Amino acid sequence: MRCMLAGIVGVGVALLVAAAPSAAEFWLDKDFTRWSPNEVERMFIDSPWAKKVTIVLGRLSEQPLEGFQGGGAGLGGGGDRPARGGDVGDDEFQRIRRVNVFVVWASALPVRQALVRRQVRPDAPISPDQQRQLAEDWPLYTLAVAGMPTQVAAKSTIDEVRARTALKAGRKAPIAPQDIRLAREGTRSVRIEFLFPKGDGISPDDKEVVFTTKLGDVEITRKFKLADMMVGGRLAL
Repeated sequence: MRCMLAGIVGVGVALLVAAAPSAAEFWLDKDFTRWSPNEVERMFIDSPWAKKVTIVLGRLSEQPLEGFQGGGAGLGGGGDRPARGGDVGDDEFQRIRRVNVFVVWASALPVRQALVRRQVRPDAPISPDQQRQLAEDWPLYTLAVAGMPTQVAAKSTIDEVRARTALKAGRKAPIAPQDIRLAREGTRSVRIEFLFPKGDGISPDDKEVVFTTKLGDVEITRKFKLADMMVGGRLAL
């Protein structure tokens, strides 16, 4: 599961150009082994399982990246300092800027298929180990927020983020995360993974599911339509 999640990394503006909707839903019409590179990338940034969120950052102080702090032990670790925003005169501030992050259902089969397709050449077969990974039913709903600036992740403790994060399906009670994990994507961004217990489970009758979290002053809310997340007559989460 960890090796699959590690494939979700920061995505740039160039990929958004390739994300124009196609005439047909490729994840329904084609076997994943025939997905094009553009279709694979679209699965991570503009599909029923992946949504863009634009966050506004400003008044960002430079500080070491400590990651989430839980009981004195940071998940991010390390002491690298975020890159400076240029010669701004005052190191405590940077200009207000917009940053795109992506909320992705990492546990959903189509996303995992896209990760495998990205790792394998178009003319190469899927290995038995990869086939076994895709056949596994993940025990937890897993959503990843990719491309989060390190400055934002460094501002909250893991307990604070856990208290501000929920997954809500239809009229059911909100689901709190069972675990939260953080991994570096580079020198300036991290990927945050939120793992939720399935409990009674999310069903198509719930109509929609809403993911919310808050890191420091940055709030992220994204709604997903369950009818669009059906594959082969089953809900793919």
